[in-house]
Amino acid sequence: MKLKKYVKIALLSSILALGLSVSALEAGALDSTVIKVYAKKKAVKPAKKKVKKDKKVLKNFKAVVEGESDYGTAFYTDSKNNKIYISVEDFFSNLKGTTKEAKISVNTKKKSVKVSTGKKYKGKHNYITLPKSIYGKPENIRLDVDGKRTEVKGYVVKSDSYWSKDKILYADFDELAAKFDLVYAKDMAKKKYLLYTKLPKNVAELKSDKPPIESYANYTNTAIGGYDIDGRWANTIGNYLYEENGNLVKVEALENYSKKENNRVSINRYDSSGNLLEIKELPYQGEKFGGFYKGGEYNYLIFGNNNEEKNAGKEVIRIVKYDRKFNELGSVSVNGAYTVFPFNSGSLRCAEIGRTILIHTSRQRYDGHQSQLTIAFNEDTMSLLNADDLDEFQRNHVSHDFNQFAMADGNEFIVVDHGDAYPRSIKVSWLRTQALEPEKRYIGNDGWYTIIDREMFSPSKEKEILKIPGEIGANQTGVSIGSALNTVNKVLVGVNRIDYSKAIGFDSFDITGKDVDKRDVVLYSLDKNTLETIENKYTDYTKDKNTTYTAPKMVKLDGKRIMLIWNKLNLKSDKSVLQYLIVDENGNKLSEIKSIEDMKISGESPILYNNKAVWSEYRKGRLILNSIPVK
Repeated sequence: MKLKKYVKIALLSSILALGLSVSALEAGALDSTVIKVYAKKKAVKPAKKKVKKDKKVLKNFKAVVEGESDYGTAFYTDSKNNKIYISVEDFFSNLKGTTKEAKISVNTKKKSVKVSTGKKYKGKHNYITLPKSIYGKPENIRLDVDGKRTEVKGYVVKSDSYWSKDKILYADFDELAAKFDLVYAKDMAKKKYLLYTKLPKNVAELKSDKPPIESYANYTNTAIGGYDIDGRWANTIGNYLYEENGNLVKVEALENYSKKENNRVSINRYDSSGNLLEIKELPYQGEKFGGFYKGGEYNYLIFGNNNEEKNAGKEVIRIVKYDRKFNELGSVSVNGAYTVFPFNSGSLRCAEIGRTILIHTSRQRYDGHQSQLTIAFNEDTMSLLNADDLDEFQRNHVSHDFNQFAMADGNEFIVVDHGDAYPRSIKVSWLRTQALEPEKRYIGNDGWYTIIDREMFSPSKEKEILKIPGEIGANQTGVSIGSALNTVNKVLVGVNRIDYSKAIGFDSFDITGKDVDKRDVVLYSLDKNTLETIENKYTDYTKDKNTTYTAPKMVKLDGKRIMLIWNKLNLKSDKSVLQYLIVDENGNKLSEIKSIEDMKISGESPILYNNKAVWSEYRKGRLILNSIPVK
């Protein structure tokens, strides 16, 4: 019996409404005796797991900011996209004390930061429990910088503590650094980052062969020249700069003072744009570095060894000869020389006349006293020329001698010494390069006479250009020599010194009196023929409160002009301003004193290069080249 059409439709609708399945059901052919009805089985789908995308993991990075390292900063890292996110407060806190220091106000609710540049940093650090990870795509963080709006990507990070509702703004490190015109780098693997302010005008970076993250803040050279912190004695110079075939060559001594290993001399060649062309490293050939000299044909490195056993046969100084590519050609040794500690409490400088090279340095002797040590050798035979005069008292004896300079003047050497006892003065001496018969010099009219030694390297004439007040042997002298050079007619010595009229007493550690921590820049001009001395004082510390001036460096611009360069220091804030002046050989001013912010003169002597006075220094981990254009 067939069901009527409407019955079929009703039945079908009922079956479907009940959620049942019908087998063998065809429209228009449904038999009432053959209806198979089954309970419909609902398919059970597995629950979807919520996949959190764009995961950023909390890590601690070591920070290097303007050359100073700290223990670390908490970053959220996105290794996939090579990004790190830094707390906005931490970022601006890093810039305290730099030219990019700014006052900030953070609003996490509005996802905004108000930045006032040039003002002292004021930020509120919210120390919250940070989640180990954050997720999702970064949002726009608004920056209002001195009223101008910009954006960076970042996150509002909520506290991971159940009890806290605090939030912190994290922003893209690279974007923030770029917005504020900073030099920056990061190393995801080593978990390090660095931030530097851009270098000012007339200051350029000398490039390294390593990426910044590795090359910055790894400088180990502390032999920078200049005087010790108390201004008593000089140090050996570890940095030298010279021009060669249009390029710059920097020679520097790299010492590991803690481990006493891997001490080396690095020779870096740069083009005029500061790009590194070549680097060569030479191991020390002694315990300590004495100095470098670029001769007329060859290069020389001088090394030293301590001789506490007072062994007359022990090598205390080794002079190594190189070609211009620093391939070793030979050496000469100085043995014993009544020396325990070579280069002690002094410096080292060289000069050359013909094939003779003079080394003027310092030492501590067997008897415990310090004095100068003057060495002469022939550069062809690499043999000593004054081996008979390397004993306790040399012909040009000065003790103590806290700084040494050497120059060539015709067929004689000029040496400048800073003595605190014998003599207690700054002394200029001319040393013979040819021996003469001893001179019998009569005293009075009664027949008494004295024999004047005229051996090789004995003084032919001397002049104390500054006699220093105080007790004989008192290490504090109130003066430091910054530089010395000779012109056609004059010997120039640049110093900084105290006002001796205000000093009451001197000992080896202190000077008593008024303003004894303040010094002025003075240039002494010594006439080579008459030995008359002109004193030129260029600064006056009394005009500026808490001010002192460093000993000036000099660079010869041409036959008539000399540039003096020094730092003006504030004793309370430690802030400094570079100043320079151009004078003639008599010390007469040819220009006014000019000042440059964000620049300072270092222990390295400036040179004339491409119509600029230039010198290099490590500034907070970066090797830079300072320059003053010369008109």
